[in-house]
Amino acid sequence: MNLIDRLRAGIRIAARAPVAFAIKRMERWRKFRHELGVCAIFREEAPFLDEWLTFHCGVGVTHFYLYNNFSTDNFRTVLEPWIDRGVVTLIDWPVPVGQTSAYEDCVKRARHECRWLAFLDIDEFLFSPRQIDIREILSRYTDLPGLVVWQLFFGSGGNVSRPSVAITEAYLRRALPSQFGGKTIANPRLVYKVGVHQCKYWQGVDQDTSRRPIPTFVAGAKLAHKPVFDVLRINHYWSRSLDDLATKIARQDASSAKPRDARKHFDFEKTLNAETDETILPIARAIRSQHRSPEGVPQ
Repeated sequence: MNLIDRLRAGIRIAARAPVAFAIKRMERWRKFRHELGVCAIFREEAPFLDEWLTFHCGVGVTHFYLYNNFSTDNFRTVLEPWIDRGVVTLIDWPVPVGQTSAYEDCVKRARHECRWLAFLDIDEFLFSPRQIDIREILSRYTDLPGLVVWQLFFGSGGNVSRPSVAITEAYLRRALPSQFGGKTIANPRLVYKVGVHQCKYWQGVDQDTSRRPIPTFVAGAKLAHKPVFDVLRINHYWSRSLDDLATKIARQDASSAKPRDARKHFDFEKTLNAETDETILPIARAIRSQHRSPEGVPQ
């Protein structure tokens, strides 16, 4: 970065500082309805919504902002009990390549309701290997504008069709830890620009659970340090079954107008079954034993 760029960056930081100061002062006395909310945009995910919602309620999420992006399946039937309980806010979002704009809308909705807002996909499961409820962990990072949680990619495990068990039970093979991604849990009041994986803030940058600054992260990029997965992590069930992967390839990506390349997707999936990882099982089983869906059916 040259001198002019450093000066411009310094001016931007100084200009944003009063906004960040006012936000932090407000947070000293404000009580939020939800300690942790989740924002997700989805398409044709009806078979997976109930398990995903039940699991994340179990880890401490108390509200979900779900953006329907051209779904034609029975998602409304699945979500109706959750909506009736006030757990889900459903927003129809018929916007091509609508992920970023949905996130922008969600930040506005959540900034007065949620202390933390996690940006997840329906195939991503956020949890801690150490404990079931993650809200106490998040309370240690309230000084940060955003927390990057590293994710590990899980493959099909050789399942051609979808097994008739929970996602967390069905897919236990994943890529090596050197192949990873990341998603953000953000303070929505400090966000001034959203991104699919990271946000930009009125003050500060994302850090991970080891409090290492992550100013810019691109999935698959090399970092100066190894990501850690022992405090918080995300299991990204990237392909599910091979049949589900074919369905994923056929539908348009919510973050890009570029058609998905079937050959590249199936080649990538072959790298996601390198070793067995059962870390999530005790958490998922405890949640299933304690929590029920709104209709009273164990998940």
